[in-house]
Amino acid sequence: MKRPAVEIGDRVAVIATVIERSKDRVTLKLDGDGHGYSMVEPYAKVGDKLRLEGDVVHVDEDLGRTTVQVLGRVTVDTKSVEMVTRRCDLDHIGSNVPAHPRPRTPPRPPG
Repeated sequence: MKRPAVEIGDRVAVIATVIERSKDRVTLKLDGDGHGYSMVEPYAKVGDKLRLEGDVVHVDEDLGRTTVQVLGRVTVDTKSVEMVTRRCDLDHIGSNVPAHPRPRTPPRPPG
């Protein structure tokens, strides 16, 4: 079975382009999304590209859309996100599920 491009809990980056400036705030357009967003960024200029990182909170594989917790929750095309780090799978640290191939080691009492 092929692993999906992104999964819930992955840390991803989204590229945003500054389209307007007003005092210390900028209006952004995210790649893969048609809505505008605003944030405080005192040094960005119109046309600058900003890399925003956040965690994946929802993946819709049928529509090819991913919801990322960055500037609130934003939904963008899955192809427009860049993987930063994969989530930590339970297979790496063991599992609480009985009869799992990698059982969690029982805790040892202190002392």
